[in-house]
Amino acid sequence: MTQGNKITAHYRREGPLSERILELVRTHRGEIEGPLCAPDLARFDQFHMGGPRSTAHLAKLAHPRAGDLVLDIGAGIGGPARQLVQNYEVTVVALDLTESFCIDAAALSQAVGMKRAVLPCCSDATRLPFRDDSFDIVWTQHAAMNISNKVGLYEEVARVLKPGSLFALHDIMAGPAGPPYYPTPWAGSEQQSALLPPEDVRQLIRASGLVEVQWNDETDALLEAQRAEREARKDAPPDPGPHLLYPGFLDLARNLQRSLREDRARVVTALFRKGTL
Repeated sequence: MTQGNKITAHYRREGPLSERILELVRTHRGEIEGPLCAPDLARFDQFHMGGPRSTAHLAKLAHPRAGDLVLDIGAGIGGPARQLVQNYEVTVVALDLTESFCIDAAALSQAVGMKRAVLPCCSDATRLPFRDDSFDIVWTQHAAMNISNKVGLYEEVARVLKPGSLFALHDIMAGPAGPPYYPTPWAGSEQQSALLPPEDVRQLIRASGLVEVQWNDETDALLEAQRAEREARKDAPPDPGPHLLYPGFLDLARNLQRSLREDRARVVTALFRKGTL
């Protein structure tokens, strides 16, 4: 089985998600009337650390403008794409290697009236099917952990960005204290994972020709936010979220939190800009 097939098998293991998400949304929405909107889905459709809060933080840094064309690499089922459309009036090409995720992204976007604004695309991030200088922003959250060909990934990001435009990333990277504890949310074993240390990633992106705007290690802040949430919740069960879709999701999340606490993984948010001609 190729690396790509291993990755897609890992993510499609629970089958289609859109109908289950819509059912959960209707259950937890209660007596609220009116059509569904993107925020109704947000607690279930974003699987990266920090969920919609991390998406909002990255968007504040990247500052999309109304009418921008955004490429989301590793878009999953389209949660961040819908949040960007909702808050910034952009159009998002939601690219993912897992076909079932793209199908779910289309179904969920249609359910909230975003069929024309969120455009799912099933493709390989290291061979993007787009022309040079196509996008106002390239965006990725928690996707590069599965991509071993990072040189190809970042070269493709640089190629499809318009001159002067931004690459925004929010990714998990290798920590200095050894490999993370598996299974994790992105990999059942080390064979499905492709983490690099932050400085290696930083150098690869710079080598693609992109210019660093900012680079922030968010690990400690994320751990502190999670600690504060646990303390506030005390013995109450977790709020509704992705764990209702994926059996064992909370165990995977605990493995990731332990890896972050023990410096076996780091979380970085960064911006890079493509130079002008």
